[in-house]
Amino acid sequence: MPKLRCCFERNILKQTQIGFLQLACRLQPEDRPILENLKLSSHKEVIHHLRDGEVVLYKRPTSRVWQVRYKLRDHKWHCASTRQRQLEWAKRVAGELYDKARFREEEGLPQKSVRFGTLANECIRVLKVEIERGIRPNTNMDYIRAMNNYLIPFFGKLMLTNITAQKVAEYESWRNQKMGKVPISSTLANHSSAFNRIIDLAIEQGAISDKVIIPKLSRKGKKGSPRPAFTQDELKQLLEYMPKWCLLAERKNHAEMRELLRDYVELLLTTGMRSGRESMNMLWKHIEWYTDGKTDVRYLRIWVSGKTGGRWLIAKHRAASALERLAIRQGVGANLNEAIAAKSDAYVFSMSTGQRPISMHTSFELLLKDSGMRVDAITGKNRSLYSLRHCYATMSLMDGQMDMHTLAKQMGTSVGMLEQHYSKMTATMAAERLA
Repeated sequence: MPKLRCCFERNILKQTQIGFLQLACRLQPEDRPILENLKLSSHKEVIHHLRDGEVVLYKRPTSRVWQVRYKLRDHKWHCASTRQRQLEWAKRVAGELYDKARFREEEGLPQKSVRFGTLANECIRVLKVEIERGIRPNTNMDYIRAMNNYLIPFFGKLMLTNITAQKVAEYESWRNQKMGKVPISSTLANHSSAFNRIIDLAIEQGAISDKVIIPKLSRKGKKGSPRPAFTQDELKQLLEYMPKWCLLAERKNHAEMRELLRDYVELLLTTGMRSGRESMNMLWKHIEWYTDGKTDVRYLRIWVSGKTGGRWLIAKHRAASALERLAIRQGVGANLNEAIAAKSDAYVFSMSTGQRPISMHTSFELLLKDSGMRVDAITGKNRSLYSLRHCYATMSLMDGQMDMHTLAKQMGTSVGMLEQHYSKMTATMAAERLA
């Protein structure tokens, strides 16, 4: 029994010692009198204050080496091991560690080195959260692919501070070799933006200072080939073909799906909204009438949220026909006015049963195949739903009724992006004034 009691008392004492040291580490220098008032005199010798209390040297009961913690201008305590058993040597090392930390702080260098791959994986986690919330899903997925396929395989094991201009040049050469070609400008811009997201996260988390200059990836490359589109005559032909195409469906549900696609195509052509999440997530309560106070003209105004966040857009007048057909089929209202007034939470693009199609791409491909319009004769490429958005931008600029700034706001993109793809049209648009 005496032996058991002795062991128990030693364990209690050991736990007390550990608790005392943990408390000591948390206390600020100005709180030193608290330590001196404690009766655990046997432990006063394991704590030493250096540099006017800015540096604290201490030894854990379970360790033979001295530890050090110091406070920097961020008002946080930073801990490290001196790896020294002798007090005098430990004091010298503690002073050196503190001086180096102050130097790194003055130069804007991180106190701890972080690998690029660690931050890249954390950035991917953040991007996935944004995708789940509906924030720029397509763009963020492109960033994730660029990180997983190119950035992490090359830079992953490097410390951030070791990414030099030479390393960036080596990366670009390696990437081109892996791709088997020189990427076009849009691909380079995507990789550069993905790289910048990682660096921005590093600065945000304090892994690197904003004073440290990290070389940027090049955005200059070959311009992409023209995008497949429709001419005005082809669009007219397509719009005239769709009602007939709906009647050719062999099943009732197939016919309704074709009718839904017809309305979807017309809405994309009259609004310039993006296919996919931006348009498919639109609710009836997101549509309203807007009357211009100056002209007393009434417009359809639609709220959409997608790649670049939320925005109001103005639909062309002929969009009302497609919306009214949708409202009647879904039973939201006897006409468009009733459907808008109801402020329903129902999705605009859904079947009469309430079922929503996962995507419109397959049905649109079938429409193009059946109408003989699958391939763009100018580019030789297959058309897609994006071709409708491209047509909206082209025709809006061609008719001279909308400037690039207004069009960028309407479509939820930047003026720079429009200029990149449609700059060749400027001379054509101004032909009447130039001739």
